[in-house]
Parts: sequence; C-alpha cells; structure tokens
Amino acid sequence: MTHRPSAPPHLRIISTVFCALIAACGGGGGGGGGGVATLPPASNQPAPSAPTDGVQPSSLVASVPPDTYGTASEAHQAFVLLNAERERCGFGLLAQNTQLDTAAKAHADWQIINNQLTHFEVTGTSGFTGVTPLDRVSAAGYPVGGVSDEISGLYYSGSIAGTGVFGVRALLALPYHQAGMLSGFRDVGMAMRGSDEVGTTGTFGARTVQQFDLGFTTSAGRQEPASDQVLTYPCEGTSGIFYEITNESPNPAPGRDLRASPLGPGLLVAVRTGQALTISSASMQALSGNIPVVLRPTMTKSNDPNGVLAGHQALVIPDASLLPNTTYAVQIAGTNDGAAFQKSFSFATGSGAAR
Repeated sequence: MTHRPSAPPHLRIISTVFCALIAACGGGGGGGGGGVATLPPASNQPAPSAPTDGVQPSSLVASVPPDTYGTASEAHQAFVLLNAERERCGFGLLAQNTQLDTAAKAHADWQIINNQLTHFEVTGTSGFTGVTPLDRVSAAGYPVGGVSDEISGLYYSGSIAGTGVFGVRALLALPYHQAGMLSGFRDVGMAMRGSDEVGTTGTFGARTVQQFDLGFTTSAGRQEPASDQVLTYPCEGTSGIFYEITNESPNPAPGRDLRASPLGPGLLVAVRTGQALTISSASMQALSGNIPVVLRPTMTKSNDPNGVLAGHQALVIPDASLLPNTTYAVQIAGTNDGAAFQKSFSFATGSGAAR
C-alpha cells in the first residue's frame, strides 16, 4: 500500500453480473470477471485473423498513448500500475478513454452523493446518468462493444490520497475482480473520488470510491493472446501482491465469513476467449522453508459457485492468508484446448491486504 492510515481501512468491494443480449454471462467471451460485464453477441465481433501454422495470432496491445490524468494524480498512479501489471503478465495494455473517464467519475460521484456502493443507479436520484454500466458509458458517448464495471470503496477517510494504488492492488488480489481487470478490454476510464471533495463527509461520513470502467468498441473488438498462450496473474516477477482478502462480492467461498476466515489472493489462469482451459494440478509454497500452501479446489466454469468464470478462465485460491513480504513458488499444469502446458513461476506478496 502507498498509505498507512492510523486505523485499518475498511474495504468494500462489490460485484454482480449483468447480462443483456450477450453471448455468455459472468465474463464469458473475455468481457469481465468480478464486476458487471456487458458484451454483445459473438456474431457482432470482428472476424478473427487467419491462423499462422495452426496458431491464432495475438491481438494484444503493446503500446498506448500516455495518460492525461496528471503525474501527481491518483488516477495516474492507478493507470500506470494497472498497465504495468497487465504488461508484465502478458494481458496487453489499456488506453485511457475520456468518455469512460466521464462515465466513471459520474458514477463514483453518484455513489457518494446517494450513499451507495453499487453497479446500478436509480432513475430520478441526484447525479443519475444511467441505470446500468452500459447505459452510463453509452450516455457518455462511448461506442460500446463490451464494458466491465469494477468498484472498490474505502471507509476511513474522505481523502483520496493513496487510493489509486490501493484500488488497483485490491482489485487485482480479489479472484473475481482480477478476472475483470485483466480481461480483453482495450480502453479504461477511472475515477478516485472522496466524500471530502464531493461534500458529503458531514452527511454520510468519510468514504472514497475507486471506480474503473473498462471497455472495447464494437469496431475494435477484444484484445486476445495467441491461441497457444497461457497467461497467469500473478506471474514471474510480480511483487506487492496483497497477502489476504477479507471481502469480495460475490463471495468466492459461499457461506464462509471472509472477515473471520480470510483467503489468500487469487491466482488467475487464462487463455484465448472461446478455448477450453483445464487445470490438472496446482501447487504453491513459500520459498523460505519450502512451506506448502493449502489451496482450495481450482475454480473453473464447471464448478464456479457464482457462475462468473468463462471456459477460458480458472482461479487458484489459497485457503488461508499468505504471509506478507514473502516469495512464493507456483506450479500449474493443464491443457489449453487439449494441448498440455506447464507453468512455473514465483511472485512476492507485499504488506498490504484487501480488508
């Protein structure tokens, strides 16, 4: 974390899955993970490029223009960190989009003004710009092909100082939300907003909202890895991962009180949209002392209790908190559309936690 408040921050991160005229719900087609994902029918997507030697080529974005948030801003810190994490692990870069920025800021403010933390707005309320994420980004002028709405909230201060990095770190640690933050979108808009600047601290108390709107246009379509690639997050060299999670909605372990019995951060495995991913084995251990980590059964589309994952995604989740500031080694084996793969890498936790 970039900040250490005098009292532990109360983090609230929400997620629902909204399906309307889409090919698959809950991130199907590469559209999203923990947040609201709205995708068009598959038939509306651009035709894929011709395979090369049987391998469908990558359409991952390797370069985007610099953002215009301002180097001292929380949004700039969030933008740089999110793209650095996506780039390191091979998920492709996101470009800042001012229309998505407009939608993100409006919805962040609506939540604070109306004392809510939700993906859906209520017609007639102050600051209303659209009921659904699709409504709001369309109202802002974004020619939407797919959109994901990822939100975190902190309840300890009305100041946004430090919330940009915290919001990204938290969302990338939470299993369903990391699937959304790392999906095949091309554009992003973000807003870090606090009750101090919106003027509601005295009315509803201190709080902040970290709002991320991710999208791709109908004409551009999704960005995708090559058909023979298997991506993970974290990946080799990733550091600063939050070591525990105590709150996510939907709960990746239904019926379990995550505040009383936290989980470790999620580990996402993903392949190209539409391909079948299977995981045959997964293991994790702390390098110091070779201490094994107890993992929950790997979550895939077939056993996801919340119906969020698509067939090209899987989640490996430690059954208890990891240790802070510790390096872990991971081994994963499985198949990507029937082709066997093995992944071995190490990552390091930091001192932060999604609480």
